Amino acid sequence: MDTISLKTREHELYNITDEVKKSVENSGVKDGLCLVYTPHSTAGVLIACGIDPDALTDVDNFIRKVVPMETPFAHTCDPKTDAAGHLKTILTNVQQTFPIEEGKLVLGGSQEIYFAEFDGPRERKVYVKAVGE
Repeated sequence: MDTISLKTREHELYNITDEVKKSVENSGVKDGLCLVYTPHSTAGVLIACGIDPDALTDVDNFIRKVVPMETPFAHTCDPKTDAAGHLKTILTNVQQTFPIEEGKLVLGGSQEIYFAEFDGPRERKVYVKAVGE
């Protein structure tokens, strides 16, 4: 299993596609699956369009609109952004699974893999595990 380490700044999306592809290629797996997982309750792993930067802006704006920081939360955390981050993680998920064919990660033409920080700044980890033949 490989680890991607990130030092995040704030609520932001970080493109980790190249690191995941490299991990798959180095794994030696020719046909199988790749799990991308983050063990944090205020972060997510998501797939979005990487061709148009405005698509990422739309994703980020949508997430912020669905769960605004000003929402009155029943649970309080420190820092204040933590409660909203928990809900954003539920919406985006902490893992994604991708097929591997002929030793390569299979993604759609415009798909990229992003780590979503919902409560930075933090030191974060993303685990990448390729399994198969």
